[in-house]
Amino acid sequence: MKRVVTALALMLAMAAPALAVEFEFHGDLKTEFRINSNQSAFTGGKEFASKLDPDQTKIYDGDVNDSFASFKYRLWTEIASDDGAVKGVYAIEIGGTHFGDDEKGGSFSGDGKTVETRWAYTDFALADGRMKVGLQPVKVNQFFWGETATGIDYKVGNFEAAWFRGYEMGDTDSNAEDLDAFYLRYNIKPAEDVKIGLFGVWQTSDASGELDSIDDLTWKVKKLAGYDLDLYTFGIDGGMKTGAFFANWDLMYQTGDFMEEGDFGGYFAHVDLGTKLGNGKLTYTFWYASGDDDRDDTDLDAFIATDVDIKADYSSVVLFQGLNSDQYFSADPYIQDKGFMINRIAYDAKASDKLKVGAAAMYMMTAEDMEYTDGTYDYADDSIGFEIDVYAKYKLYKSLELALAAGYLMTDDALDFYEEDRDGSADEDIYVITSRIRYKF
Repeated sequence: MKRVVTALALMLAMAAPALAVEFEFHGDLKTEFRINSNQSAFTGGKEFASKLDPDQTKIYDGDVNDSFASFKYRLWTEIASDDGAVKGVYAIEIGGTHFGDDEKGGSFSGDGKTVETRWAYTDFALADGRMKVGLQPVKVNQFFWGETATGIDYKVGNFEAAWFRGYEMGDTDSNAEDLDAFYLRYNIKPAEDVKIGLFGVWQTSDASGELDSIDDLTWKVKKLAGYDLDLYTFGIDGGMKTGAFFANWDLMYQTGDFMEEGDFGGYFAHVDLGTKLGNGKLTYTFWYASGDDDRDDTDLDAFIATDVDIKADYSSVVLFQGLNSDQYFSADPYIQDKGFMINRIAYDAKASDKLKVGAAAMYMMTAEDMEYTDGTYDYADDSIGFEIDVYAKYKLYKSLELALAAGYLMTDDALDFYEEDRDGSADEDIYVITSRIRYKF
């Protein structure tokens, strides 16, 4: 195998001058550890939080501890013409393989068939702009859509337009039944340190899928493939800096219809306000994702994301994606169709040239009550609880980082919805301790 790799490398090296191309090779190699979580089922299933009708318990009476190690490796190649006019990008990934996992090749002898295509697109200059065609990163908004999809994206100056096909109906010849998205953005800079982006997305499909109950849905657009929908999302995002002060913001409003019976009407607001303080920065974060208070009516008032992975860096270590990139409760900025609200204060400091540390405290709620009926009693509550997080990152070498993060959530009664023994009161606090070794080049 080593001889084959060496031979290919020599062939590429000899071909490069003749073809007048430039090669770049990059990697993001992560080994991740769940040191412990006392409610490992709750903190381990990122699709569970968006299901409207959960069918299994996630928070058990007493601790359910679990530790694991996993690896997630991404490698990509960029091959460009020497003038930069054309570039091809191809990325592969081995994702979320646990040590000892026989199905994914993490057990004895390895040998797992686990390689995935992450990106595969061509990027070329066109009429003073750049066009990307193929399987590519999508960056509409970090709270709405920020994942890989197939499509065509064109940027020129401050203007961007794109078409993405998230899902194609395989059993029909009608393009109208596919799930397509049309995206426009215009960025403006009214002052030197102020950036504002205006964008709109139309996601549409005329598919004829049937739905017995809205409770059967998973509340994210990528899970609505096969249904008739028209969803329009209009937003404004941006940020500013002035002296030691900085701010970031995101505002979105949604309208449209679902299966010609329900009307979308969700909205989302986020703001960061911060200042430099000593060797670090102090940041206040707020966001509010609207929720639906009545699933039996035709007003779908909950904000709905397409495909995102909300990061613990600006939210919660217990609930969202942290150092364990495939094991966390929610990928979306809300829980079910009940929305979400967070008030968070964090301080991040540079303790030395190699060490960064931080701490955060936050209070979280759902926008609408989490509800269930148990016998003759109806329970409803919106308070998730108060959480404290601590974290640190250390550069062992220039491109090798060691990281540690821990979060402790003092749960409130909204999370009784997920408990094994539902009694209207949350009984189990939840904590997570994670770490990571990351080699990036």
